[in-house]
Amino acid sequence: MSTVVPTVARSALLPDDLRRRLSLSPTLGAGNFLHCAHLVNEHRDTPLLHTSDDVVTADGSTRRSFSISQLKNAADGAAAWYFERGIRPMDPVAVFCQDGLQHLIQYVALTALGAIPVLMNGALEPSVAAGYLHGVGVVGVLTDHHRAAVLERLVRPDALRFLARVEEVRAPEPARLPDHYPFEHTHDDPVLVTHSSGTTGAPKAIVLTNGGWFHGIRHLLGLESAEGADRYLSAIPPSHNAAIAYAIHAVLTGASIMVVSRTGGEHVAADIERFRPSSVAAFPTTYVDLAELPDRDFSSVTTWINSGDAAHESHIRRLIKHGYHHRSSHRIDGSQFVDCLGSSEMGHALFRAVHTPYTDNYERCVGVPQEWVDAVVLDRDGRRLSAGEVGRLAVRTPSITAGYWNDSSLTYRSRLQGYWLTGDVVYRDWMGCYHHLDRSSDVIPTETGPLYSLQTEELILKHEEDVADCTVVGINPGDAPRQIARPVALAVPRVGRTPDAEEMLPAINQRQVRAGRPALSAVHIVARDEIPVGVTGKVLKRVLRDQLSGGAT
Repeated sequence: MSTVVPTVARSALLPDDLRRRLSLSPTLGAGNFLHCAHLVNEHRDTPLLHTSDDVVTADGSTRRSFSISQLKNAADGAAAWYFERGIRPMDPVAVFCQDGLQHLIQYVALTALGAIPVLMNGALEPSVAAGYLHGVGVVGVLTDHHRAAVLERLVRPDALRFLARVEEVRAPEPARLPDHYPFEHTHDDPVLVTHSSGTTGAPKAIVLTNGGWFHGIRHLLGLESAEGADRYLSAIPPSHNAAIAYAIHAVLTGASIMVVSRTGGEHVAADIERFRPSSVAAFPTTYVDLAELPDRDFSSVTTWINSGDAAHESHIRRLIKHGYHHRSSHRIDGSQFVDCLGSSEMGHALFRAVHTPYTDNYERCVGVPQEWVDAVVLDRDGRRLSAGEVGRLAVRTPSITAGYWNDSSLTYRSRLQGYWLTGDVVYRDWMGCYHHLDRSSDVIPTETGPLYSLQTEELILKHEEDVADCTVVGINPGDAPRQIARPVALAVPRVGRTPDAEEMLPAINQRQVRAGRPALSAVHIVARDEIPVGVTGKVLKRVLRDQLSGGAT
């Protein structure tokens, strides 16, 4: 067992010309990436994937580092185990265990059989997980000792071919695999059912396809190598489709990648100092934590990559003080922050804005769409809005989800005028850049018009230096019309700071009024653990609304 992640290792990076040839391969997709990488990379036996947690494989060994060959062997062993239990093409099989590299291994094993991995975040409440499994209609569940005992009480065993513990999975002797292994996917074959974060209710089952989901990765393969693309640290929950996508890209390009399962700031900071990555990929909640940590060594980082919702300016500015990057041939102090707007449904980050110590394109600007994305702003009736008008973000792109598994109603309600509605409220400026104001479900209707919670949080964090993070929600205390809510800000202090809510409120509202926006009703100083979050770290504003209704003024 490898217990120390190497800081320097032999490079397995593919040359640019071979990477570009891979991008042109019509048969390469999300379902066969590993077998292709094993075929073309002559350094297939060089350790490439690393983790700080023990990973038990189907041959009974425990590892913390994998080469392409070792990853393939681990996946082949798991595939033989699944095949022995009757798993065949298009069977949905759930993987619900502690987040880590195990999700990638099981993803490869199941797709190589033509089955459909249903990857689930290990932090899901078992009762929520059981309901989700039933809704998807999985034929089998691979879990772990910690979760199995609870699931066995919640899931009908007669509805499954197996409910097994990953620690006990062993490849049969002799291992038998289908004659046509790995499975040959078509462009539209499903290769993953992933779930949403559940911020608006129960997690939604999102279908991603072999060719569609791979489109964004294919685009990256065709580009010149970006700075920091040789050594990644992924702090995205490893069960999430974004984490799988980063791993796919790393394996295909031969980049080293460390996959971490604990995404809190202290854990990620320690992993950065130990692994010395050039690039770090994470969700905004991790960057909030990292921005608060003093005196940590992030000098190796050239690029921070944010996925999911856009990040806040105050957090970005603190992070880009660390590290370095190159502009042309010149080394410049300070790293770059690539802020991406995406979601599981989008299949890939569709917008990106690059922030550096010498740029100033903030105000929740997420940049312009990727060159292969058609984006528009629509009103509720599907009319296209002009620059400066606030409306619903709608996209048309090859990477978009095929829809929601077993929910055609929600699938069709998410489409308008041939576009996919992302659930985001945005506007486009006169230069064609998009600005992310809020999630549609979190816009607060006030007596003086809509208040956009994310936009207001951005303003608070930009000007209130004593605040580390904040959340704005609308509540209805019962004495207001049903369609009117009172906006309340919950502010988390920075370490060692003591912000005064009574002083903050008038200062915030003066800025709101000057910008032509509704005022807040109240500001409350709270501890971080008083803010409920989902499995990916997103704030559960619907839960906060329920908790605060009737209690705030």
